[in-house]
Amino acid sequence: MALLIVLLALGLVQIWGSGGPLHRDGWFLRWQQAVAGQQSVAQKPGFEFGVVILLPVLLSAILLVIAESILGGLGILLVSVPLLLYSFGRGNFNESLSSYLRAWYQGDLEAAYIEAEPLLKGVQSEIPSDAQSLHRIVFRAAAYRAFERLFAVLFWFLLLGVPGAVLYRLSQLYVGNCDIASVAEADAKSAAATGDGQLARKWLWLLEWLPVRVLGFTLAIVGNFAGCYRAWREHLTCKESGSADVLEYYLEGALGGIDSSECSAGVAVSEGQRLCGAELEALQGLLSRALLMWLTVLALYVIFVS
Repeated sequence: MALLIVLLALGLVQIWGSGGPLHRDGWFLRWQQAVAGQQSVAQKPGFEFGVVILLPVLLSAILLVIAESILGGLGILLVSVPLLLYSFGRGNFNESLSSYLRAWYQGDLEAAYIEAEPLLKGVQSEIPSDAQSLHRIVFRAAAYRAFERLFAVLFWFLLLGVPGAVLYRLSQLYVGNCDIASVAEADAKSAAATGDGQLARKWLWLLEWLPVRVLGFTLAIVGNFAGCYRAWREHLTCKESGSADVLEYYLEGALGGIDSSECSAGVAVSEGQRLCGAELEALQGLLSRALLMWLTVLALYVIFVS
């Protein structure tokens, strides 16, 4: 059943470009604000975060139980596919990256930065002064965005079912809302100011710690094994680096040996642009192979174990 749910959800992502039709997060922001507005909650650090995240996760689990009791396997399918789609990352990753590359090859850094904004999610307030700086920022952001929008969600879905996937996505949304509140200089009662935002970031780091390392080992198998495995082993037990940092180390190892000849751009593009473009194009191919490997392992598990 898990394999069928994943394949149906990924199929719909291919049709829509993302889970866009189901990505309506206004309810979660309103729910978070409603909980934060309760005086009893505001007096207990960390309580707001727990209530905001865990109640919807519990509701998704109850919904699954009810659907199974009424419709059996069909009920599980009808509930799980939309919830998994909702848990996938926001925006069209491939479209954003392709639009960025088109502007990058034309040498228009400002346009390239604008096209990359869905990947950056506003974390970079100013346009980098040179092309190489922009490339490193976008490469790092694209790598993490691919991880959080798909691989981390699938990991927790396969481990804990749909509630696990929902737990991860709501944790991401909570941290995102806290970041927005911080930028907007919200009042002292906001989650970002009370410490719930800091707790949420630590919790998200814990949620991503294991999936990042599983993905890193996968990248070693489907990429440059020697370079990626070395980085994977060095950061296997790291407790300080963020998920994006660790993932960048893995990808640099897995993409070792990339040269400008692998770029698909025309001959009018400079050598530096071709090399940077080749790295991002190779990143897309590497992540596609990693996803295929995960699906293959899942299929083999279903065939020989289940």
